[in-house]
Parts: sequence; C-alpha cells; structure tokens
Amino acid sequence: MEIPELPYTVPRVVKGRNIIKVPAGSTMEKEVARQSWYVEFFFHNAAEERMERIRVTRKLNRIKDPRQKLKNFNNLCEAYRIALEGGWNPLDEQANARLKKELIGVDLDEALVLFESYHKAKGTRPKSISTYRSTVNSFIKYHGGSKKVNTISDFEITDFLNFKEREEKWAGVTYNNCRIGLNNFFRYLKVNKYIPENPVTDCETRKKMPTQSHQVFTERDFKVIMDWLDKHDKYCQLFVRMIYYTCIRPKELRFLQLKYIDLEENTITVPGTVSKNKKSIPVNIDVSLRVELDKLQIEKFDKEYFLLGSAQTFISRSMCSENYAYNRFKKCLEATGLLDKNYTLYSFKHLSNVRKFRAGWTLAEICSANRHGSLSETETYLKELLKFVRSDKAIPAI
Repeated sequence: MEIPELPYTVPRVVKGRNIIKVPAGSTMEKEVARQSWYVEFFFHNAAEERMERIRVTRKLNRIKDPRQKLKNFNNLCEAYRIALEGGWNPLDEQANARLKKELIGVDLDEALVLFESYHKAKGTRPKSISTYRSTVNSFIKYHGGSKKVNTISDFEITDFLNFKEREEKWAGVTYNNCRIGLNNFFRYLKVNKYIPENPVTDCETRKKMPTQSHQVFTERDFKVIMDWLDKHDKYCQLFVRMIYYTCIRPKELRFLQLKYIDLEENTITVPGTVSKNKKSIPVNIDVSLRVELDKLQIEKFDKEYFLLGSAQTFISRSMCSENYAYNRFKKCLEATGLLDKNYTLYSFKHLSNVRKFRAGWTLAEICSANRHGSLSETETYLKELLKFVRSDKAIPAI
C-alpha cells in the first residue's frame, strides 16, 4: 500500500446530511444546525496498513444556535489540525487523552459534569454537591459554558467575584464561600491535568464577619417560643424538643424511622446513610424526652414508619417534606415577633450545648452528645457559643 506523504488528511467539518426542504417558520441555517455535525479526518494505521477514519464531536451537537455551533466546530477542527501538524497520533490513547486535556481542553459545561461525577463517586453529600453546582453554574452563567477552562486566569475569577459582590451586595462571608467553591472546582481540574495552575489561588479574600445564623436563644425568648408552640403547634414543639434533648440534626430527624428507636436500651441511632459523618452512633434518650416518646405509643406502629412524618398524627408512613418543620417554626417566630433575631432550628441544639456547658459537662461529654468525630470539631463548634457562657464564680483574692 502506498503511504501518503502525510500520515493524515486535513481535518474538516462535516455538517450532516443535505437539507432538501426547509419547514415553514425555519431557515436553512437553523435546519443545518439541527443536524449531527462532526470533525472528520483520516490517519494512517501502520499496524493495519490502512487509512483509518476519525470522527469527533466533543458533545458540540448540543449547541443549537447556528453561529455558535459553527464557531465551536471550526475551533475544534483547528485544534485537531494544529495537533496533527505537531506530530500527534490520534491512535495513541495516552496521547489522545493528553491532547484532550492540554491542547483541545474542556469547556466549563463539560468540566462541571466531570466535577459532579467525581464527587458522586467519592460519596460527597448531595447538599454539598448542590452547593458546588450552584456556585459553578453562577460562574458559567457569567462567562459562558463554552469557555475553555485552560483559558481562565485569576482575572476572570476576580472579575466575576467583584461583579457579584457589587451587584448583589454580597457580604464578606458570601464572597469567601463562593471563592472557596470555585477553588475546589479549579483544584480538581488542576489535579486531573485539565489546567496547569489553579486561577483561584492568588485571588483575594474578604474579611470574615462573625456568622449571625443559628443564634442561641436568650432564656426569655426561649420561654416565649416554647409557650407559643405548646398552645399552637404540638408537632413543632416535639420536633424542637427532639433537637434539644438529642442534638440530632433537623435533616436526620426527618429521616428517623421507628426501627432506629430502641426503647429497651433507651437509645436512638441515626443510620450512617443519613448522618452527617456517615457513622451510625447511638444517642441516649433523656428522661424528659422519654416521657414525650411514651405518649406516642411507638410500639403499636410499623417499624418502617417515620417518627415525625405528619403534624396531625406525628408518626406517619411517609416522611415530612424538607422545610416542613422549619416553616412551622418560622410561623412561631413571626407570631412572637422574633423573626429578625436569626433563630433557626439549630438554635435549639446550640442552646442545649450552652446549657450543658454551664451545667458542668466536659468537652468530651458534649462531643459524644453531638456525635462529633473529634474534640477539635467540638471546640470549633463551641467557639461562637462561649460568648453566651458567664461564670458567677468568685475571683480568687490577690
């Protein structure tokens, strides 16, 4: 077989089949853009002594705008032409992977898909993945999903962050959280060789302001809230009592089935599939909480039922919706005039820990009660709460 002077043909854009008829209301340009396009070239396969056809689309057929689609396919075609002229062998799988990452590159839309897939495989919490997705999507909306990740510098990052800070009146903590999300995204791309450097690394941060969410109740406000719930919402009252006495998180309570409540051992176990740290750790049922649970006659229900599934029956076949308990608690805050104090369902957990600390609980005991993985996690958690701790002990005399 005669080997050509070059081991390849010049790449070209193929735009699918010929259009015979243009439907009413459309145009020839739009109909052509609806076809499946690809970049095509032939490369000499030395092992089989023949020219092998190569067709690539790089998922660009998802683009429906005719001009945008043509621009992207022309860029793709040019990238392959440059690579072939530089000696690249498309039949070498390692070289092919290297070209995809370094020369052709992935765009932001593709990078987000890869990033999400990585975190799902890693077992990252769905809520964290959703936060990452929201941050990156906001960045994509600003710069465009077709922008190649290897063309993004610290300028694009800073430009985006400054714009959002200016237009949406971001506080420092919001700015920093967004920066952290983008840093994780681009760090993943760097580790996997899609970009040479992380463009977020040298971007400035904002001064961190103390968080105002999940504020600890004052004793007066706590009494007002519990009195109102006792008169108007028994369901929400039990929900917050569960948080206070067990320090089980609101999400974990939503998923709590009767089979995880052991009244003989007097424990509640949050399964690892639901718990934040992925560990199944039992929590003791306090004497005061046991009285409330006994009223529900748990033993009469199917073990698969949910403890707090319904405001009418409490125990229910199905779980309550994500914001069900919070929305009921919010009505309480509105009715008592406490909506502007940044109280949340987590405030019951925080108050519980402050009272434990005041009552003489050790750090290790509080750590165990909260199912924290380490004492350092508990120390970090208590840092903001310590401002509510006051001592009435006398100062030793000089």
